[in-house]
Amino acid sequence: MKMKKRIEWIQYVFTGGLLMMLLLTSACVKKPTGPDESLQGGNAFPGKPFDIHISIGDGLVRLDWTVNERATIDRFIITRRNVTETQSVEFTSTDTVFVNQNLVNGQEYVYSIKAIKIIDGKEFAGLPSDNISAKPNVYAVLLEDGSEFTPNRSVTIGVTAPSTTSIVELSNSPDFANSSSIQFSANVQWALSPGDGHKGVWARFQDKDGQTTNAAVSDSIFLDTRASIFTVEENTNGQTKVAADSIYFSMYTGEPFGRRASIEIEDGPRDVQLNDLGTGYYDAWYVIPKDADVFQAKITAYFTDRAGNVATPIFAESRVTILRAPAAVTLFKPVIAGDGRTSLKLSWSLTEDEHDFQTYEVYRALLGSNEFALVSIIAQSTETSFTDTNLTPNTTYVYQVVVRDKSGLTGESNEESQTTRPDEIANPVILYEPLFFENDEVDKIDLTWTQSAEDNFNSYHIYRDTSPNVTTNSKLVSIISLVDNTTYSDTHFKENQTYYYSVFVYDDGGQVASISNEVSVTVPNTIPDPIYVAQPIIVDTTGFQLSWSQSLDPDFANYRIFRSRGNTVIITNEPIAILSGDRLKTTYEDRNLTNGITYSYRVFVYDTNGDFAGSNTVTEVTGGTN
Repeated sequence: MKMKKRIEWIQYVFTGGLLMMLLLTSACVKKPTGPDESLQGGNAFPGKPFDIHISIGDGLVRLDWTVNERATIDRFIITRRNVTETQSVEFTSTDTVFVNQNLVNGQEYVYSIKAIKIIDGKEFAGLPSDNISAKPNVYAVLLEDGSEFTPNRSVTIGVTAPSTTSIVELSNSPDFANSSSIQFSANVQWALSPGDGHKGVWARFQDKDGQTTNAAVSDSIFLDTRASIFTVEENTNGQTKVAADSIYFSMYTGEPFGRRASIEIEDGPRDVQLNDLGTGYYDAWYVIPKDADVFQAKITAYFTDRAGNVATPIFAESRVTILRAPAAVTLFKPVIAGDGRTSLKLSWSLTEDEHDFQTYEVYRALLGSNEFALVSIIAQSTETSFTDTNLTPNTTYVYQVVVRDKSGLTGESNEESQTTRPDEIANPVILYEPLFFENDEVDKIDLTWTQSAEDNFNSYHIYRDTSPNVTTNSKLVSIISLVDNTTYSDTHFKENQTYYYSVFVYDDGGQVASISNEVSVTVPNTIPDPIYVAQPIIVDTTGFQLSWSQSLDPDFANYRIFRSRGNTVIITNEPIAILSGDRLKTTYEDRNLTNGITYSYRVFVYDTNGDFAGSNTVTEVTGGTN
């Protein structure tokens, strides 16, 4: 039968002071790659059995125990040794109970237990439990289920004796000074002698006929009622640390084999576990996680000894400062800018660290060179784009954006690349001279161009500018996705202004495939058409509501309302109201007038060039007609 390979965690103590756990497979040893692996074996390895109880009888020892994540454990290996056996003996159990029979009474046996997981045909063994010893016998006493330590003077003694036993005589001294006789029971309570240290309990037995055993039996335990921490230290020496740096922590308690030793960084990482060096010292190299961010933080040490005593926490004399580097932004793929031959536009996500932001730094390299050069420094956190110019046509560039905070720490984005367009772009579309049309509804500029021959055609992008050299940085006025749709009417423009147009053909990859020629047209300046004002509506004795038709002038600026007493409007006076920007605002209420007075109104339309046209005149009397 083919044996399965077992992978085990074994503890070693190294001269440098760091307790590491090495992963062993067959004859080779895999060293941990960092402090994380040195502290724990990962999800594959089962936990160490604990809370072990032992009971003894005539030629037998019974063990039971606890292990974390019991459902994931396939079996347990129980190892037994004694002074007469030349090598250890292993037993297997699928339960957390094991009974070892046919033992020699009076012989001391030492047991340890480890859990086994089977994953993908491989066996993973956890750390063995602490050793526990027992002496089977016809007569025997066992303190605290065979525990090696106890934090309390009051203990439970397990008593093994024949059923004919009536009295148990117990003493803390082998000469049975100050002994006590107790009614026989499988478990009795007893008080150890005062003071920490090794304690023994001796027992003699009397049966129902009054016969007393000649030889006494005994068991011992270590009484440990307190735990202390004497020192806790770290090695930063006041230097600032950042994520992925390591800090060495050391604690001295004077007690080896403690249950738990840990430190806590104020407002930062908590429950940092330290390794037991077996000398009363505990230590760890702690790798700082990326989200740690503390300033002059206190270090608190915690310790629970092997007996379960909890020491009073103490502070380290020094403090630590850990600065969190800014989170990296996400750099998006650069896009063609301008004519695409010498410009690329970059954009990236907004920094998450605006409160501590210093700069964005944009770096550029030629593809394959890996020699990045700083091309821009941006000091505004909200400015998340940059256009790189004066590039070489048909060349691939690689970019990276670095975020720097006020402490000088940096976060590096991902790298992205883009290739500029070649000097000669095949088969550009031809854009014909634009035509300006003026009509009653709306003025327009009509554009027409030849159909694109691009195989991977995606869309036409029509860009407009008020100066020559139209690029993708100019105003995008329309995107047309049908290749045979080669016309567009522009209706959003100002009079007395020259506009320049160019059609950019984009391919399926989102890149500029070709660029048309550039054309221009000048929109003439025209005087606005006059509007019509309706007869005022009397609101009350001192007010009117005015309304008028909407202006359709393409460069509409505002409506100006003039009012005079009498039947004629004097327009040399200041207007009573100017309604700017919104041509749909075609009503106005005039209030606080004098009752019984005739008022006349005109509404003028002004365009952005200062040209205007006046409406008809309307007249009404406050409070009613003349």
